[in-house]
Amino acid sequence: MRTTGTLALVVAAIVAACTSPVATTTVGAPTTTVAAPPPATGGLDLYDVSPLVDRVIDGVVAVTQARLVRDLQGNPTEVPAGAGTGIVIDDAGHILTNFHVVAGSDALIVTSADGKDREAVIVGRAPHRDLALLRVTDTSGLEPLPLGSSQAMDVGDPVIAIGNALALDATTPSVSAGILSAKERTIRTESTTLDHLLQTDAAINPGNSGGPLLNAAGEVIGINTAVAGGAQNIGFAIAIDSVKPTIARFLRGVGEPFLGVSMVDNSPLARDRLGLAIDTGALIVEVVPNSPAAAAGIRQYDVIVAIDGTPVSTAQDVIDLLGTKDPGDTVALQLRRGTDTVAIDVTLTER
Repeated sequence: MRTTGTLALVVAAIVAACTSPVATTTVGAPTTTVAAPPPATGGLDLYDVSPLVDRVIDGVVAVTQARLVRDLQGNPTEVPAGAGTGIVIDDAGHILTNFHVVAGSDALIVTSADGKDREAVIVGRAPHRDLALLRVTDTSGLEPLPLGSSQAMDVGDPVIAIGNALALDATTPSVSAGILSAKERTIRTESTTLDHLLQTDAAINPGNSGGPLLNAAGEVIGINTAVAGGAQNIGFAIAIDSVKPTIARFLRGVGEPFLGVSMVDNSPLARDRLGLAIDTGALIVEVVPNSPAAAAGIRQYDVIVAIDGTPVSTAQDVIDLLGTKDPGDTVALQLRRGTDTVAIDVTLTER
């Protein structure tokens, strides 16, 4: 488990009852004519992204959750509770969003750019990845967005973010442009640690959560999820390549695989203190009771060094490899237990 310092994070979901911002205008400012900079490389002109927005707008929806309350007579009533954004990913009405956008909801409403409201149901959820998959039955007017490759992106490439920022108007998503500022970021939120994040200076605000970060071709290369509250223009999106296996499992109706251990990166310090033979691999610091790991005989301070013959050097390597498996799959773990080498087969269950 890696740490990257303390970040003040504002998770990009918004309570719908917040006060609307007040627009201000400066009167009498001098007029200056400035020549437009040349178009950015990669096919996207940062000063005119309107053609791209026109192409993708029907694949971006507002997601509003409601909770049921009862009036003085005991009658249930839905009240708005929060808002985020979703990405249409296929013609079957599946919509990808963040888990924190839909967590705790009693009902979900999806609003498309044409103003149509649709009731949505949750068909897949992975809280530890901050992902959820919704489905609507009415797909008229919805156009799926293609999933691109976050791995193919270079730092400095132009990107745009689209979403229901500040819940200002569900039918007209906010658009912001910027660049890919960094890759492979890791952050901690109150509920989980998120890895393989893209960092961008394209403005991401409350309500953008679950919306797309797009490349110059209009492909989804990230899912906007958080901003650094104490910084300027530092936002984060879940890299799409890192969650494609999860999305594929959602669509197959399969849950996330579960081993049942807590891990940290092994180190020379851990090696010396625990009497281990190596200082790399994933050091198991806790085994969850009644988990697949416990049933297979895995112990605290075992070090995972390979899965199905593939060497691993860090805890993240283990997480990434297990993320390609399905519940019910049996994996062959190679462990170092002190100075001994141990081989254990474990059948994963559903998280």
